[in-house]
Amino acid sequence: MKRAIRVILFASLVIGLISIVGCGLAGGADVTLEGLSLGTVTMDGKPVAGLPSDKINLSLEVSAQRVLVNTSANGTIITLVPSGATIEIESNNISIKGVKPEQIKVEWAVT
Repeated sequence: MKRAIRVILFASLVIGLISIVGCGLAGGADVTLEGLSLGTVTMDGKPVAGLPSDKINLSLEVSAQRVLVNTSANGTIITLVPSGATIEIESNNISIKGVKPEQIKVEWAVT
């Protein structure tokens, strides 16, 4: 009887760990924002020259089984489920919330 309880508890633990690790790795969809404008990049009040491009691509490494898109008077809000990350797109502004810095990959969008 004790052995059966141990086996059931161990199996439950293993299944729980697999589901936790699987949710973080299985991702579902690749979320990439392409051709985002950096605008004017300045350092100490002076424009920075010599950048490969004024556009970047952002890849978000978060789990996205579903993508919810809502519109408002100010713009569009994209919510990634189950991670809970949100991308708010307004006229000249993009705000990303619920994403850790290590989950964002930035590449130059060279044309």
